[in-house]
Amino acid sequence: MAAGYVLAGDLMKWIYAFLVLAPLGAIAQLPIPITPDWLRSDKESGVLHSTQVQLFGNNFRVLQTNVVAKSGGFKLLGFITIKSPSYVKAVSRLYAKAGVAEGHAQALANVVYETGGMNLILFSLPKIRVRADLVEFTGPPRLEAEATGAKVREPVPPARN
Repeated sequence: MAAGYVLAGDLMKWIYAFLVLAPLGAIAQLPIPITPDWLRSDKESGVLHSTQVQLFGNNFRVLQTNVVAKSGGFKLLGFITIKSPSYVKAVSRLYAKAGVAEGHAQALANVVYETGGMNLILFSLPKIRVRADLVEFTGPPRLEAEATGAKVREPVPPARN
C-alpha cells in the first residue's frame, strides 16, 4: 500500500514540473526582447530632430492649440519589453489629428514630448505623449511699425574718408 503512495507522489512531482516548465519553454520560443531597458545603449533609443522657426510679428496665425497624440506600450514585470511606445507613431498621430496638409505653409509649434505611464508589480504601461500647436504662416514678417503705417528709419551707413 505504501508503494502505491510513493508512485503517486512521484507522478505528481512530474506533473507539477511539467506544469511549471512547459509554459517557460513556450515563452522562450517567442521573439520577445528580454534585455532590460537600463542595459540598452542610447543607440537603440529614438533620435529626435528639430527645426526652429521664429514666430514674431504678424506673419502667422494659430489654427489649433493643444493638439495631443499618444503612443503606448507594454512591459512584463516592468523590464521585459513586449511592445515599446513609439515617438514615430505619436508624431504621425499628431500630424493626422492636427490636419496638417501638404503644400500649405503650416508647422507645429511649442512641441512638448512627455514620457510616463503606469507601473504595477506584474506589468507596466509606458506612454509617450506629444503636444503641439498648429500654426500657419501668412506671409513675410512685418514689424509693428510697418503694420501701423509709421515710417521706419533706415540706418545711415558710416561716411568714408
